[in-house]
Amino acid sequence: MGGAVSISEVNEENFQEKLEELWNNEEARPGLKQKVYDAQKFLAKKAREASVGKIEHPLPDSKQEELWNLLDYNGNGFSSLAELDKLVVEHYPEFDNKPAIMRAYHTIDRNNNGFISKSEFADFFYYLDYFCKLWEKFEGIDDNNDRRIDIKEFKQYADSVFGRKMSDGTAETMFRLIDRNGGGKILFYEFAAHFAHLEKNVDVEKL
Repeated sequence: MGGAVSISEVNEENFQEKLEELWNNEEARPGLKQKVYDAQKFLAKKAREASVGKIEHPLPDSKQEELWNLLDYNGNGFSSLAELDKLVVEHYPEFDNKPAIMRAYHTIDRNNNGFISKSEFADFFYYLDYFCKLWEKFEGIDDNNDRRIDIKEFKQYADSVFGRKMSDGTAETMFRLIDRNGGGKILFYEFAAHFAHLEKNVDVEKL
């Protein structure tokens, strides 16, 4: 009687053999790359779904002090983007989302000096959580995984993203509105800026 294959039945050797077989088939190779990418997206999404919204905010004073001391290990009172990224990778790997980390970093850098103070750091996880959620929406539209949304992708998913039916004309107008630099593709910072403006959650100019 047939049944689902247990992951334990797929050992490393036969898995590698199957991958090798597909890779050596030039016709199958593009599909393999897409499948692997989709699998990576799926696993990352599930990891984030398990944690998004579950980061305690505001952090308890003791936890904030602990994390800040890890960041500001030299005691100069400031932290850099690289140090924030390292903290996330080592202590919150399910939130290791570079575009979201970048947007959260820019948002909390209130004086635009390129460094984060202890008081600014207090809001980091709130915004990391917020931008991870926006990334999920963005990634859901980005069919070809190039981290940009073209007009075809936008029209296809506009109804579900914005929660209302859109004509092609309305979708095209909305696309141009979000595409702040007029490059013909919506980048994540533009996508995030649009939603931040709608939700009045972030200073749009900082994105």
